[in-house]
Amino acid sequence: MKEKKLPIFFFSLLFAFFVWVSVDLGNEFQITLDVPVRIDNLQPAKAIASSIPQSVQVKIQGTGWQLLNTIISPNIRYAIDFSNLSKRDTLFTYKNLNERISFPHGIHIFAIYPESVLVMLDTKISKTIPIEPDVRVSYRRGFDIVGEVRSSPDSITISGARSLLNTITQWRTKPVLLTDINAPAKISAELIDTLQLEISRPRISPVIEFDVQPIAEKTITDIPIDISQVPSNRTIVLIPPKMSIIIRSGVNTIAALTEKDFHISVDYTAILLDTSGMVQPTIHVPKNVTVVQREPDRIQYVVRK
Repeated sequence: MKEKKLPIFFFSLLFAFFVWVSVDLGNEFQITLDVPVRIDNLQPAKAIASSIPQSVQVKIQGTGWQLLNTIISPNIRYAIDFSNLSKRDTLFTYKNLNERISFPHGIHIFAIYPESVLVMLDTKISKTIPIEPDVRVSYRRGFDIVGEVRSSPDSITISGARSLLNTITQWRTKPVLLTDINAPAKISAELIDTLQLEISRPRISPVIEFDVQPIAEKTITDIPIDISQVPSNRTIVLIPPKMSIIIRSGVNTIAALTEKDFHISVDYTAILLDTSGMVQPTIHVPKNVTVVQREPDRIQYVVRK
């Protein structure tokens, strides 16, 4: 008998709840609603050259049922009709609200923010710019990045006002946070969502890649030192004529490197400008390799006629 009463009790409780909600939603309430902005009748050869809010805040009043219907409606938009605006115009958002926002009947509007929006138009152009990955990484002890962070695709084509695009040189991704990385990484990223109303761009998710290796050091010995720009009536003797270096990079990068992969040189102009009798050679190393030590650091020279 007890078991039969339980479903009846819960049904009665649920019914009472819905009756209470139904009665309560018949009362008047005030809420503030974010209404998305919609652009209408913008000429194909023109583009927006000023920052326009993606939404406006509207304070409205109505019954609970009216407000609920407004909140769940997918068609509520604040429409900006560009056929009625000049090249540079101030739009007062509280004017002609019934034409700009199609709220259900019975909704009363009390305030709107912002109260005004500066609208500027310019010639529409297109421009290809690089994607700039925003990758923030911490590496496991003994590991580090080798080479550059790459994006695929590495660029996008954007369209918008000439004056606005002239200030944009790259498009960043949303920050990608990675921790304790000890292997090559390949991840999908999202482009930042700025200037959604002003700039047209492809909706893509670039793939970000970079190489991570254990970091090692290696000594390269007996690299010959070349001298450039020496006049025909001069002979330069270097002491010593060779140099040794310690390099650092990923283990896979430096494993096969020999002295033939490095070029060390001294420019004759540096000798002419020197007053100490010693110069520091320039070391040319393969990509992604760092010189951490050189022996000797400076080279003596003798000029003979």
